[in-house]
Amino acid sequence: MSRYTIEIDGIEYSVEILEDTGSEARVVVNDRELRVSVTDEASPSSPPQQPWIAPIRPPIAPRVASGELRAPMPSRVTEVLVSTGDKVEEGQLLLKLEAMKMENQVLSPIAGTVEKLCVSSGQEVDGGQLLVKVSPS
Repeated sequence: MSRYTIEIDGIEYSVEILEDTGSEARVVVNDRELRVSVTDEASPSSPPQQPWIAPIRPPIAPRVASGELRAPMPSRVTEVLVSTGDKVEEGQLLLKLEAMKMENQVLSPIAGTVEKLCVSSGQEVDGGQLLVKVSPS
């Protein structure tokens, strides 16, 4: 077991490698267990000397006071976990997006009420498109 603290865009994440087979690993990122591909970027054909974990994307939770959440890139909505009128907490999972074969979690940046839900499961969205608006409580 190896533990690391990584920083992505100024946000720190706790990463623990539970199992590493050389081509795949079981890791825990901020208390969430994931299976990830492991590659050696120096020489893709040789066995990894040091694990490079990919793809791990941090949850999407803009650090803003606004409750407007927009798609970071063209994506497909895979799951919607809230409805208009629902009370939500800061950091609560609102919906999931898939882009480039990676799942992205959209978390509420503030505590409040879902004022507007602009997407549904299975919908394709453009980068910058409004997904959900949360009004502060």
